[in-house]
Amino acid sequence: MQTLVNEKVKTSDEIILMNPKDMTMEDAVNFANKIAFIESGLKKMKDHLKLFVELNGPVEAGGVVWDKHPSNSWKFTSQSKKEFAEMIAIEGMNPWEYLSFSANDLKKLGWDDAVLSQYAESKTTHSFRSKKVESK
Repeated sequence: MQTLVNEKVKTSDEIILMNPKDMTMEDAVNFANKIAFIESGLKKMKDHLKLFVELNGPVEAGGVVWDKHPSNSWKFTSQSKKEFAEMIAIEGMNPWEYLSFSANDLKKLGWDDAVLSQYAESKTTHSFRSKKVESK
């Protein structure tokens, strides 16, 4: 396995940010377009580097290693979920303190908010991201 080492690249390119209070809507739109452009290029660059790593091995740059690092998850069958909940109860703990329903699981049920609100409290969070404009 070959590891490539490279020093941090210093460039004269600097991102200059305006005070948001001084920005116009046009400035904000230009800023948003630049972010979209950079994110698109970043995704392409990561995909390209991933292919390189698959062919040549890990790349070390700027104090980090780019490689396919393992992650682990657990997949339960319906029966094993039941047995797992029973085992938690046998250990003297409440299984419902540990088991939850994902948003996708709830969506699969097809129940509306009125039904779900009888059993659970809704929690809304806000994440800053772009989203496609809905067609009218």
